Amino acid sequence: MSSNDLTVEEQIARRLEVIANPLELAKEAFIIDSTTNRIIAYELWNHLVEFIKAVWANQLVILIKSKQIGISWTLALLAKHWCYRTGANVIEISSGERAAIDLLDKSRFIEDHLPKYLQQEKTHDGASLISFNNHSRIHTLPSTKDAGVGETASLVIMDENDFHEYASENYANIKPTIDAGGHMVVVSTRNPSQTDSHFIKLYTKAMAKESSFYPMFFGCFVVPGRNEEWYEKTKMDYPLEWQFTHNYPRTLEEALSPITGRSVFDTDILSKMEVRDPIERRPNTSIYFRPSVGMDYVAGADIGGGGGGDYSVLWIEGRQGLSRELCAVIRSNNVQPDTFACLAYDLLKEYLNPMIVCGARGDAYGGSFLKYLVDLQFPRSRIYCSDPKKEKLGYQETDPIQERDIFALEKTIRTGQLRIPYKPAILELMSYQFKEKKDRISPVEGAHNDIVMAMAKANFAWSLVRKAPVITVSYSKTWKGG
Repeated sequence: MSSNDLTVEEQIARRLEVIANPLELAKEAFIIDSTTNRIIAYELWNHLVEFIKAVWANQLVILIKSKQIGISWTLALLAKHWCYRTGANVIEISSGERAAIDLLDKSRFIEDHLPKYLQQEKTHDGASLISFNNHSRIHTLPSTKDAGVGETASLVIMDENDFHEYASENYANIKPTIDAGGHMVVVSTRNPSQTDSHFIKLYTKAMAKESSFYPMFFGCFVVPGRNEEWYEKTKMDYPLEWQFTHNYPRTLEEALSPITGRSVFDTDILSKMEVRDPIERRPNTSIYFRPSVGMDYVAGADIGGGGGGDYSVLWIEGRQGLSRELCAVIRSNNVQPDTFACLAYDLLKEYLNPMIVCGARGDAYGGSFLKYLVDLQFPRSRIYCSDPKKEKLGYQETDPIQERDIFALEKTIRTGQLRIPYKPAILELMSYQFKEKKDRISPVEGAHNDIVMAMAKANFAWSLVRKAPVITVSYSKTWKGG
């Protein structure tokens, strides 16, 4: 039965269903197919259902996405649906004026092609503003420095946010109104030329559960019918591979990775690492391999203050032959150094008191951590001290030494000597880049480096570990054993 065949009572009932649920509005919506330029019914693909539900259920949502997966039309649909609420103020902030008008045009198109009984009477219909007779409206703005100032929003949509010139200022302008009860959706494909963008900092904090944003990722294969054949064929249209991979990422790691030419660590190798769940989880601790006789172990540590900022990390590796594996890791940013030392002591003891390298150059946290370890009766001889007099505990490394150790870690990973199943480590490694000068490296702004620093120290620790001498025993030819 078509909408035109519904009785008045059925139309009223259907309108109430649509107002109560944006997924019902989606079933009534029409859009323009960007490939054929034909009007088609909006398709509720699985990832779009997931996205709509997430926006409906969470006050703050942030999404990294592939291009051409239907998100822009879905944002327009959500904006239209929000306007069924009396007095709703939907603000859309796009990268530029043309993009802002295009996004509003999508909401206008959806509205104009709904059945009459689902449409709302417009009181204004302009290039940057649509308002309705229930005092709701959609107001679209380009990303200028003052965009959002003085606005009170029910829903804020920031589309292609990684390309906004004033993303940070816009967020600061409008976030206080969201704190009063509105919703915010921040969406973008990755801008590979941005190494420290506001969008990536927001997403990184969301992933680390350091903000209230609900993080989402949709890769290029979420659209039905896309497969490896489609992927390879589409890639042929791009002269530079990094342009394609950032427009059509397959994984979150690929989406977050910087331009390969700027990366310190080989992103191809990192993306192929076999990431998996630990065999055991303890408070702040992930265990991947239990202690084993015949394995050599070392540990690297990087210590933060425990106040919610930098992380404290203990990284334990095992080696048998030439193959090395992450065995266990402790990571926390809300545990004080003395408590972290207790956690570390128990784990280090479990792994046979390995050699541990911990930075302590001008670092009260690292020095305090090592002192607590000694107080707990961890063998002082198993703590590396770079001080020739052995008066100061820890690794008193300089900036050049730190970079030397990171480059040594890069070689270890590039040559396939270390397997890393721990996803947060992969993400941190991918964030390391060459900055303005090729001899200067650091993670992108807003990213952590605590795991990488602990890994680099564990890598250095292997150079301190010497194999036990091989003892040759000669027996007489007449010895029979016994």
